[in-house]
Amino acid sequence: MGKKSTEEVLKYLHELGYKGSEWVTDYAVKHRNIEIFKYLHEIGYESIEDAIYCAAKKGNLEILKYLHELGYKGDEWTIYCAVEEGQLEILKYLHELGYKGDEWTIYCAAKKGNLEILKYLHEIGYEFYDWTIDDAAENGHLEILKYLHELGYKGDEWAFCCAAMNEHLEVLKYLHELGYKGTELAIDNAAIRGHLEVIKYLHSIGYRGEEWTINYAAENGHLEVVKYLHSIGYRVTEWTITYAAKSGNLDMIKYLHSLGYKGRKYTVYFAAMNDHLEVVKYLIELGYECYEWIINDAERKGKNAEQLLKVLIDLHSIGYKGTEKAIFHAKLAGYYEAFEYLHSIGYRYS
Repeated sequence: MGKKSTEEVLKYLHELGYKGSEWVTDYAVKHRNIEIFKYLHEIGYESIEDAIYCAAKKGNLEILKYLHELGYKGDEWTIYCAVEEGQLEILKYLHELGYKGDEWTIYCAAKKGNLEILKYLHEIGYEFYDWTIDDAAENGHLEILKYLHELGYKGDEWAFCCAAMNEHLEVLKYLHELGYKGTELAIDNAAIRGHLEVIKYLHSIGYRGEEWTINYAAENGHLEVVKYLHSIGYRVTEWTITYAAKSGNLDMIKYLHSLGYKGRKYTVYFAAMNDHLEVVKYLIELGYECYEWIINDAERKGKNAEQLLKVLIDLHSIGYKGTEKAIFHAKLAGYYEAFEYLHSIGYRYS
């Protein structure tokens, strides 16, 4: 249906007495239809504040000019909308009318990676901040980083860490060439997110993580990262296996066991508390023991009622027993199947 036929349908519906909502003008803006927008105003529909924001976002300069002719005004958020969507011509028009943004305008341009808008904002006097570098690094915008450095702006160690955290390897290399330094957090954050190539690069230029770096990788299921860290000398501890159990990563646990590492009683406990039945079974088959009060805590901390019931049955089948607290917590948490199971095998609720 073309624009003209849409307008005719609207006129027909209006003649029949149909009414639209306050959002109808915004829909016209969103679909860049100024003729329908004008018609709606002629028959009494008033635009709401969002229409200006929508026109700025959609780059609809004609409707934006018409709204201002009608007396509508926006605010600094109108500028922000234009910057967020990369609408440079809209931004120029708004500044001609006297609109001003704030520090969030710069933040948004850097975050979105819009170099032309950043250049324009700089030309008309906007000040950049040190954290503008951080925003560009965090989002991997290398060309913006280069431009900001040409202007004399400098970031800090957080820029380096942000690039590592978000796997922006080329940004990391550029910052390193400029003399930026990171902290051990750079490797830790890369390990948490599984960015193996970033970790390899950081090690190649002399960075080292801490004792817990390999545990962070294990907890988040990054097996290749764990293998690499182990190969270059990071020490696996009982906590490494425990964190793998907590996240339910069975392949990780099997790999660590293949190297001869072992967990402790609380390894089973963490797996059970997070409803990882297969991990619990595997550990018990290997001869792991767990605390007697695991039954009580499973009822209190379990996240999934169906999985919890399976864990309970499994633990009871190998001789673990809880106390009256177990059935109390099952009732309190609303795990009725678990409650019925415990009651059927002799637990009493008072």
